[in-house]
Amino acid sequence: MVTWEIKKIIKSKNGIIALILFLILSISMVFINPQLANEINNNGKVSLTAEEQFNNKIQQLKEVGNGEGKDEFSKELREMANEKLAAIKFNGYKDVEFWQVFNYRIAHPFMIFIMLIIITMFFSNIYTDEIISGMDSLILPSRNKNKVLYSKLAMSIVLPIVLYSGYLVTQFIITYIQYGKPINGNLQAIRILDILLLVKNPYTIYEFILLKIGILLILFITLSVLASLISFITKNSIQSISGFLIFIFLGKVMTLIKFLPNKLLLMLSKINYIDLTFNFNKFALMYSGRLKLFSLKLDITNLTIAILIGTLFIEILLCKIIFKKFLTR
Repeated sequence: MVTWEIKKIIKSKNGIIALILFLILSISMVFINPQLANEINNNGKVSLTAEEQFNNKIQQLKEVGNGEGKDEFSKELREMANEKLAAIKFNGYKDVEFWQVFNYRIAHPFMIFIMLIIITMFFSNIYTDEIISGMDSLILPSRNKNKVLYSKLAMSIVLPIVLYSGYLVTQFIITYIQYGKPINGNLQAIRILDILLLVKNPYTIYEFILLKIGILLILFITLSVLASLISFITKNSIQSISGFLIFIFLGKVMTLIKFLPNKLLLMLSKINYIDLTFNFNKFALMYSGRLKLFSLKLDITNLTIAILIGTLFIEILLCKIIFKKFLTR
């Protein structure tokens, strides 16, 4: 059944549009790069050499590591800085240009925006298309109704993985052609980052990129299952897309309601889909402070990821309830 769903998507108008968007995205990313060493910046000045940039990063970490701030945030930053300094295996420049560019491309806001469009096109119509075409009257009385419905749910989990994996492979090849062989991935991730002080742990480049990809995949799957869930309970594409977009913007709108408790506003500022989508690089694997809940001090970034995973399981459970209680009763 999943294969049948894939064939339907490939042959559909949305499948063709998605392919065009994917090609535009892949080609566009060839020209989207971070500011690298020895390049001319927007002010017409040549940037620092790679070794100078690395030495500046080490100096920043030492300054923070030797800081004397007494507040909790300063203490956390000081501890993280010293952990990163202790984890450095080689105190000198190493070529990490491939990883710097690849890391920049794997979670670029433009890519996430295009993926959001594709997810909306595919999954906001995953069941409403059957209603519009009248196929639901054939599917629901049939013996294979459960297989059909669950295959649609499975597609909302599998397809984002396939799409994003295809994008990653494409960008890996393009970056390899432009910047050569990926080397020194076992060194510290601070070598490829600009916001190094807020990185939570002394990750290696390999660890940082893999964890970042994993978190972004969770976000994409959560969005696609949400779009499918809304499609299962609406009657047409306009209702489905509108409902999906309302949920996307709802969390962001709630952050503007100032009379809500500060702790709730703090969490909403991190967990809402708008900020997660378009400020992903400021969130993933970064230190965002701690939230005091009763006697516990919870890391906000870890709590946000846990809520995201919990949301995904709730969405899947709601889909199953809709199948059993409403669509196939």
